[in-house]
Amino acid sequence: MNIDEKLRKLRELMASRQIDAYIVNTSDPHQSEYISNYYKTREFISGFTGSAGTCVITMDKARLWTDSRYFLQAEKELEFTEFEFYKLGFEEDPSIEEFLLEEVSEFGKIGFDGNCFSVKDYKNLSENMGSRALVYDIDYISKIWNDRPSLPKEKVWVYDLEYVGESLESKIKRLRTELKDKNCDYNFIGSPEDICYLLNIRGNDIEYNPVFLSYLLISMDEIHLCVDLDKIDDKVEEYLKENNVKLHSYDYIYTLLKDIRGKNRIYLDPERTNVLIYDSINSNVRIMTGINLSTKMKAIKNDVELENEKKAYLIDALTLVKFFNWVEVGTKTGSLTELIASKKLHDLRSENESYIEDSFETIAGYKENGAIVHYSSNSLSSKTLEERSLLLVDSGAHYMEGTTDITRTISLGKLTEEEKENYTLVLKSHIALMSAKFKEKTNGQRLDAIAKYPLWKAGKDFFHGTGHGVGFTLTVHEGPNRISAFDNTEFIENMTTSIEPGLYIANRHGIRIESEVYVKEDFTNEFGKFMKFECLTFVPIDTRPVNIDMLERWEIDWLNSYNKKCEEILSPYLEGSDLEYLKESCREI
Repeated sequence: MNIDEKLRKLRELMASRQIDAYIVNTSDPHQSEYISNYYKTREFISGFTGSAGTCVITMDKARLWTDSRYFLQAEKELEFTEFEFYKLGFEEDPSIEEFLLEEVSEFGKIGFDGNCFSVKDYKNLSENMGSRALVYDIDYISKIWNDRPSLPKEKVWVYDLEYVGESLESKIKRLRTELKDKNCDYNFIGSPEDICYLLNIRGNDIEYNPVFLSYLLISMDEIHLCVDLDKIDDKVEEYLKENNVKLHSYDYIYTLLKDIRGKNRIYLDPERTNVLIYDSINSNVRIMTGINLSTKMKAIKNDVELENEKKAYLIDALTLVKFFNWVEVGTKTGSLTELIASKKLHDLRSENESYIEDSFETIAGYKENGAIVHYSSNSLSSKTLEERSLLLVDSGAHYMEGTTDITRTISLGKLTEEEKENYTLVLKSHIALMSAKFKEKTNGQRLDAIAKYPLWKAGKDFFHGTGHGVGFTLTVHEGPNRISAFDNTEFIENMTTSIEPGLYIANRHGIRIESEVYVKEDFTNEFGKFMKFECLTFVPIDTRPVNIDMLERWEIDWLNSYNKKCEEILSPYLEGSDLEYLKESCREI
């Protein structure tokens, strides 16, 4: 079916229940950032393939909203469809709520699949829609998606203590202490990465995320895991039994929740709990909400995790040096494309014994494609690399030792003055935050301003976050900490984060420089405890695009010192042309 045919069938179903507007969001029952193919309903109905976006379909209109990472992509992919594209956060475009208020009459009906709609989003919508009815027991996409992919069935596996550094028993004990402090009897957890963290197990239900779809219910004396039992082999079953975890089928969570009665209190995260789950809790049970307790726990890495992360970044750095050397040799042949380069990087990573999978789809954007923040090359868009302009490569992997996420932008030859100026501004932004000293518990909003100041001073900006927490062989984007203009989460010791400023000039070039760091105490004096970022990423930063006249002396010293450390760390493991490439990349300026 083409998009027009899908919309026609959807509208027939809407008419049967007098639904005036139908919402198709980007989600699964666990509100995961990345979702399995089975749950890519928004992509099915619209054709837009970005990882974030929401569709609203009425009887005569079809609209899609997405954020700044995907503006250029959405414009291209929706060009020949009925869908019109609106920019999230831009005043000139209506918000989803404004559109619904305009298009749906006062007593009209708005429908959506409550299984894939969070409690938080439902409450926000309810508060804004007045007397309009919200109908959340409708899954229309399932009725028209005839060739829908099946749900994954791969086995769950136990993640050894030598990597995670803390036992299941210890983590549950800490969580129960937090639960008791909140005067709650139960903790419902619907986010797969939190469940995997607590139980020290991993899976393969979602591409780029070594997690499995499941629910967890914890009381002061019991642990219940609800999962597709076909994914549990004898070894995992025995491990869970030894740790007093009771196994149930995936949908049994509704029975467990309905069995909670009386004056019990349950704690849950409204952002990671779907409407149907919430609706199954008895009305006399007191519900307390907030961010998952385990989310805060896993954000602070223990010493074993940090030591393993350093090993993961060493593996990744060596791979990237070999890759960039290969790219520059291949570019000279005139036959190397973005798509071929992306595949080569995947192949190089997969040669490592501890490699599990990529942590997201590699972004390899040459020239104007680099300006598409979450660009994905394909056979139609893939550009041939030439000996000029800039190549942006944002990539990462999950290893047994941890998760990586890194971006480097390199020169492939002759550059324009604009490319050099913009590259240097991004570099100044990167250095500003990498070298920052800040008080303990400084929030992400303040750290964001430190990074952006060099760009703001030049009258330029970028519209994605400056940094995000990185999971430990879980999700590459991990909360609660973010570095952005809207984040108030306090940064404390042993939190990891990316630092990734960028600059994107449509139809010309894109630049991003990203490294991962963790928070470490620097010194304490009469004014309090001061922190710094300790670097995990050691891949040389390209100095060829630098306009040295734009850098202050201390910035030059920082850059030279960083690249020198890259050479010291990596050179013992490289040889031949890869070693020569490393040394050349790390030359002082």
